[in-house]
Amino acid sequence: MNTQETFKNAETKPDGYTLLGTVADYYEKAEKTASEVVEKMARQILREHPELNEFVMAMGTYFFTYKEGGILDPISSKMNSSYNYVYYDTEPFLKPLNDLIGEWDSRLKITGDAMRFTADGIKITDW
Repeated sequence: MNTQETFKNAETKPDGYTLLGTVADYYEKAEKTASEVVEKMARQILREHPELNEFVMAMGTYFFTYKEGGILDPISSKMNSSYNYVYYDTEPFLKPLNDLIGEWDSRLKITGDAMRFTADGIKITDW
């Protein structure tokens, strides 16, 4: 394994010990891996629900579009009797994706990784 390709900040110490990378390197790998998992999960949802057209994620949010027009917000909210908002999955099939993003987005900024695609289309990252 060539550590220079795997980690930007890899270095070999004079005693021959190789430091594989900094925390930033590991953070970048974790963010990339999380984005890949989100893409895989979203593509699976698109394949299993033919009424959906596209997955869009950017600037802190994500949603699906319908082929007939309109969007499917993955999470909705309502106010309870104590005047607190309660958040819930808009569709049961979105729960695994919502749980993943809900757990890791604040740390890895997953929804800041712009992407949009159809079930089997190319991933567009600049629009």
